[in-house]
Amino acid sequence: MIKNIVFDMGNVLLSYTPREYVKTITTDETIANALLKEFLFSEEWIMLDAGAITEEEAVRRVQARIPQYADYVQKTMDNWHTDLTPIEGMPELVKLLKEKGYKLYLLSNTSLRFYQYQSKVEMFKLFDGFFISAKERLLKPQKEIFERFLERFNLVSTECLFIDDLAENVKGAQEVGIKAHQFCGSDELMEYFKKTGIL
Repeated sequence: MIKNIVFDMGNVLLSYTPREYVKTITTDETIANALLKEFLFSEEWIMLDAGAITEEEAVRRVQARIPQYADYVQKTMDNWHTDLTPIEGMPELVKLLKEKGYKLYLLSNTSLRFYQYQSKVEMFKLFDGFFISAKERLLKPQKEIFERFLERFNLVSTECLFIDDLAENVKGAQEVGIKAHQFCGSDELMEYFKKTGIL
C-alpha cells in the first residue's frame, strides 16, 4: 500500500528551462549559446548537484574557459533559481495528495542553492522531507541515493511511489523496490493516480 509520494523537482514540480533562462541574461545568441554549453550543460553544473564543488569554484572554472563572458557567467549563477516556476496543475495536485493523508517527499538532483529558495515555493510547505543530492553527495539514478533516502526517513520501499521526468531515474528507484512513474504532465499524472487508486 502506497503511503508516501516522492517527487523529483525540476520539470515535475517546478519548470526548469535553461534555454529560456539564458534569454533573461542576454539577447545575444552567441553569448547565450556559450553560457549553455560551458555552464548550464557543463561538468561543473553536474558537480554542483553532486556537492563536489562550490558555486564560487564553478563560476571561476567556467569564467576561465570563457573569460570574455565572465560577467554573464556570474549573473547566470546569481539568478538562475528565479526562473523556477511551478508546473501547471502541480501545486493543486500536491495539496490534494496531502489532504488525502499521504506523506510527501522531495528527492532531487540539485545544488545547495535549493535552501535559498525553498521557503519561496509555497507547495514545499506541505512536504514532510527534502533529500537534496548536493547535500548527500550522491546523484540519481545511483542506487545509493535511493537507499539512503529510505534510510533517512525510515521508509519502506514498497510503500513509496516516486515521480520523475527522466526514465533512468524511474528505473533507478525501481531497482531498490520503489514503485515509480515517469512524469508526463499534471493531467497525465492525475489520471495515473486515479487509475492506480492513489486518488
